[in-house]
Amino acid sequence: MDESSFLDEVAWRGGLGETSLVRAMSEAVLRAFAETLVPDEARALAHALPEPLAAFLLDGPHLGNLSEEALYRRVADREGTLLGFAIEHTRLVLGVLGEKLPETTRLRLRRHLTPELGELLAPREPLPPPPVHLRRPHEPKLGKGNTLATGRPGSQKPLSEARPERAHAESVVRAENPHQETKLSSSCGLTQEREHETLAEGEPGPRRPVSEKGR
Repeated sequence: MDESSFLDEVAWRGGLGETSLVRAMSEAVLRAFAETLVPDEARALAHALPEPLAAFLLDGPHLGNLSEEALYRRVADREGTLLGFAIEHTRLVLGVLGEKLPETTRLRLRRHLTPELGELLAPREPLPPPPVHLRRPHEPKLGKGNTLATGRPGSQKPLSEARPERAHAESVVRAENPHQETKLSSSCGLTQEREHETLAEGEPGPRRPVSEKGR
């Protein structure tokens, strides 16, 4: 880790553009944080940092056992800003510091700091990956030309191309020779005609004469 990469990371996370502003803010936070440490802890931390960041920690004073609120107030005094801004700046700079430190140095500091101060050095958790959109089983898979942007209006088979059935299965409309049984041109005749029982084909008199009755 060098000073440039440290300041660049602070600037990127804080959305800050001016290098001089980022350097002044980092110096105020590190000098105030050094006051929460005892001399041995301050030297161990300075050993893991490049110059001039290490010098901010060695200048002192090293009071040890300061509360989280006292740290924020010292940062506000050094920056000449409101407490809310000081809290935001402190968490930003110490968050980057905790990620840049070797793990052994960070764990040593957290053992001697109060839980609240030690938490300021905890590395940020990585952001979760974006959710993967899974297609539902009943959702049709859209192919080329089937999206709202590329599809054509209307259905895939317009009504003009459809060939609907014009009548039901038993309708005379679908018969090749409707009324075949009753048309004179094609009919075999009515029931009387087929059984030769019409007046034209009948013989005079009954089939059984009266003279034969009673026998």
